[in-house]
This record gives sequence, C-alpha cells and structure tokens, in this order.
Amino acid sequence: MNFKKLLLILSGGIIPLGFIFYSSVFLATTSCEPPAYTPPQVYYRPIPQFGDLYSFPKYNIPEARKPGSANLTVVITVPEYKDTATQEYVGGAKVAAGGPMTPDMRKVFKSFAGSMGEDIQSQLVAKGMTTKGPFSMAEVTYPDKKGSDLTISTGVIFDIHYSDPKFKERANFEGGISGNVYTTTMSVGMKVFFYMLEPMSEEKMWIKKLDLGVQDFPAEYAVGQEQYQTGTTPRTSDGCGGYYGGHPTYGWRDKGTLYDERAKIFSDILKTAYPQVMKAAWNYLNTDEMLNLKMKSQEIRERKRY
Repeated sequence: MNFKKLLLILSGGIIPLGFIFYSSVFLATTSCEPPAYTPPQVYYRPIPQFGDLYSFPKYNIPEARKPGSANLTVVITVPEYKDTATQEYVGGAKVAAGGPMTPDMRKVFKSFAGSMGEDIQSQLVAKGMTTKGPFSMAEVTYPDKKGSDLTISTGVIFDIHYSDPKFKERANFEGGISGNVYTTTMSVGMKVFFYMLEPMSEEKMWIKKLDLGVQDFPAEYAVGQEQYQTGTTPRTSDGCGGYYGGHPTYGWRDKGTLYDERAKIFSDILKTAYPQVMKAAWNYLNTDEMLNLKMKSQEIRERKRY
C-alpha cells in the first residue's frame, strides 16, 4: 500500500470522528434544557418601633418648707391641648398649634402636660401652699373656686411646620408589607405661658413667658401600600369567534402609616424642654409674690362682688 492510499484511509476515518466529537460538544453546550432560575433576593426590613415616648423626668425639688406653712390655697388647672386644625381638646396644657399634630404627637403632649401638672403641684406643696387639683378648668367647682386664693394656668404655644414630603424609596417590610418611604423637615417652635388668675372671675393678674425657640429636624415616615383591582382590559374579537383581553388590571393605594418619626422627635423635644419648663415654674411661682397677688385677688372679688 503506497503512502497516498494510506493517507486517504486515515483521513476518511478521522473526519467522521471529528464531526461526531464536535456534534457532541455542540449539543452539550447548546442544550434545550433551560438554565435554572434564581429569583432575586428580597430584603424585608423591620418596621421601626419607638419606645419611651410618654415618660418625662421628675423634677427634683431644690428645697421644701413645712406643709401648709404658707397661707395660700391655689387651684392648679391641668393644661389642655387645643389643636387649631380640629378644635379638639385632649388633656394637657392649653395649646395652640400652627401645624397639624399626628395622633401620637397628641398622646405625647397629653403625657407631657400630665407630668407638668403633677410637678407644679409638688412645687407648690414644697413651698408650703395648699393645692386643689390638678383639674381641667371646666372641672373646677364653685366651692373650690370660692375657697381658693389663686388659680395657676399654663398655656403652651407650638408653631409646627413641615416641608413638602419627598419620596425616598419603595421598601419591603417584615410581614410581606410594601410601603413608600418619605422624608420631610419638621420645624417646632415652643413658648410656655404661666398665668395667675383670680379663681372666681378667671381674671389674669400676671403672665410669665418662657420662649424655647425654634428647632428643625429631618423626619421620615412610611405609608403602607396594597394592591387592588382597578378594572379589566377591553375584550376584542380575534376574528375567529373568540376574544382576547378581559384581563384584570391592578393598581396600588395607601393603606395606613407603617411608622412615623415625628412623634419620636416631638417627644425628644419635650423631654429636653421639660427641665427648663419646671425650673422656670419654680422661679416664677414665688411665695412672696403670690401672697401679694392674694391681696389683689381679694380686691377683685370685692369689686366684682363675689
């Protein structure tokens, strides 16, 4: 067998083998089997919880006199909160608010005002006075007014404003809840007024003011979202006796607040202000000055014939 013939025989065997090998590799690498799908991992963040919104530090009395040693009986009114937007009253010092308070902010103020009334009562008792209350002004009875020398009332004016909310992100929360997260800037101004009144007529005899300034804080809140059916797509004939379309369409709508930092910020503001307010009350509610006002209170009663 000559060399050329041998070469032809070998070539005839190698080419088919190469084709078979190539085909096997091609089929292995271009299989019709679809690749395994790995869904994207969804991160579910916890919904923030804000604790300790409603407790305020007890005021430490600098000094105490013998109970009842001052010849003064004073009615203390529980501060009332007035929301200028809703005209609703809840417990707390009387308040005018320039911007809306959330329900949780109202609860914070109610606790603040309750603590304030209790501490003012403790201060007056420590100064030797006899106290009645704390009451709301509407709860003070005629005998309590008649048997008291003075009434102390407290008013708080808040100037609250928010910047236009800005959309921050859409997020998934624990429990499979979706929501939109927004940011805003919260501006809070605060002034506290102390009033000394003649109990029967409620005529003001002096007013003292504590201005706590204005503070700005960034705030964040999230609103839950739920999917709902908005309708269906139009049904259109396919020309063959059937139809296509008629599928449900969906949208998203708000479903309540998931969390709101504004109540926490408001609570922190009041916690910071509380010692200053109580210190001012201790200084303003001076026993000697109040004894002088007691005489003026008696003059008012005589003039008005109570």
